[in-house]
Amino acid sequence: MPEFLTINTAHLARLMVFLLCLPAGLLQAQVQSRLSHQVTGLDQPVRLTIEIDGGEDLSPNLTPLEQDFEILSRSTQQSISVINGEMTSKRSLNLTLLPLRSGSLTIPAIEVGDQTTQPLPLQVEQKSQEEAQATRQALIELSLNKDSAYLEEQILLTLKLYQAKGVRGESLDPPVPSLDNTQISLIHEDRYSSRKHGVDYRVVERVYALFARQTGTLTLNGVKFRGRSGGSRDPFSSFFSNGFPSHQQSGRIIRAESNPVSLEILPIPQGFTGERWLPAENLQIVENGIDDEMALAGNPITRRVMIIADGVMSNHLPSIEQSMPSGLKLYPESPHLNDKPNRSGISSSLQQSLTLIATDPGTYTLPPIEIPWWNTETRQQEIARLPAKEISFMPNPSGMANQAQHSAAAQPSEQNLSVEKTISASPESADDFPWLATLFGLAWLITISAWWFSSRQKQPTKPVAIKEPNQQRSIQPELENVLQQLAEAYQAKDGQAARDAWLHWALLSWPDNPPNNLSRLARRCHPDLAKAVNALERAIYSPNSEISWSDYEILKLIEAKDASQSADKAEQNLLIPLNP
Repeated sequence: MPEFLTINTAHLARLMVFLLCLPAGLLQAQVQSRLSHQVTGLDQPVRLTIEIDGGEDLSPNLTPLEQDFEILSRSTQQSISVINGEMTSKRSLNLTLLPLRSGSLTIPAIEVGDQTTQPLPLQVEQKSQEEAQATRQALIELSLNKDSAYLEEQILLTLKLYQAKGVRGESLDPPVPSLDNTQISLIHEDRYSSRKHGVDYRVVERVYALFARQTGTLTLNGVKFRGRSGGSRDPFSSFFSNGFPSHQQSGRIIRAESNPVSLEILPIPQGFTGERWLPAENLQIVENGIDDEMALAGNPITRRVMIIADGVMSNHLPSIEQSMPSGLKLYPESPHLNDKPNRSGISSSLQQSLTLIATDPGTYTLPPIEIPWWNTETRQQEIARLPAKEISFMPNPSGMANQAQHSAAAQPSEQNLSVEKTISASPESADDFPWLATLFGLAWLITISAWWFSSRQKQPTKPVAIKEPNQQRSIQPELENVLQQLAEAYQAKDGQAARDAWLHWALLSWPDNPPNNLSRLARRCHPDLAKAVNALERAIYSPNSEISWSDYEILKLIEAKDASQSADKAEQNLLIPLNP
């Protein structure tokens, strides 16, 4: 018995030594990797295959590959075989890799579960003359129209993509500005043919408008393009039609990258004296005419004023704000905004209708309309001006009937209101009975005069509100909608959306004379509410300013509702006496 145990122990020791000498891969599922080529050229892809025996999931860590390679595509497959009644399975991962540089590269060890593949060498050669010619089959140029710009000044970025005949586009990266909150919009696209460096190209030209809202260096890194030679006859069909690359993978890969561009964003110049910063290439105020030939006291007349500008968005143009002389009421409508993008930039306009009502006859002087703005071409402040204008209102022969009509028509947004006429009379058979018409007319005048005199003695002046109850109810849903927009803007920390919502709320709160910027709005609000408005304005124009968005989300909206209710009560001052 002791000898038997000794023999088995010796055999067991030999077996353990033998097993330890075996490769580790024979004791577990083996992982292998291989390359389709050991030598390749720059911009020429290679295929890397990773295989694992067994049914385990193939989830390798591919992060080490990203240093020297771009993964163009990947696919997986599984094979099952039965030999002598024994079933075996194998999983494989196929990767198409594109070298990012030339020289002696290494496919690094890749972890697959608790195993690791062996590193693989790869020689990437410099471009041959043929390959250098291939790189000229696609070119990208990026350019800016200026070296520096002020905050919110229009900047034009031009991208030109040159594609030689037979090049099929697969992807084109959009330009990305480095500064946060920079607005970028595609405003123009053109396609044409051009010859450059002795090569005929199809050119796609795109023009972008940028508006920076933060000072500093604005950089746009190189835009990358990738395509393939051969294939589609239309070099733009792949990524201009549906935005997705073609599934056809044949042909040589063509890549191009543009030069980076940058410019300095300057702060608002200290010499600017306007209350609202307004940079533009051109800005004018024009009047679309005012029909004052038959202007009668108590009857509304409409004045149409338009602001036209180049190099600025319409939502940055100020609404018309004026103080009218005593006896003349002004009721501005909501402005109509319009933007027209073109190759040279954005042209915008703001058109606003102003309803004027004189409570008494006479000659009134409309004050001039002045808008300070910054000329980005001359880099100087200018003032767009619509000169003062005199307008005469004649006595209204209709008297009280027209006064009631004008009180209802004083709100331009409610032009469909109907007002009952208090008295309607017309002479009957005037040609046949002139003496009878005269008699009835005198009697009618005596009766009206007696009624007017008695009413003056017995009753105080009764005001007629400009807005009828149904008008007040119609404003409430719009006000609730604005408050909801304001809440969403603060939740999203969107300063521009919050600014627009505040100004919309101000238009509803002070329809006769709304503030057209945050500074003027703050001066009309409760101190706590003014603090929030001023903080928002600082956050928009000074990125380093701190603002607590969450603090205003509920509290300030409640204050806004209270302020709007106070504004509705203040509208009672806009009453026109029924009796003169």
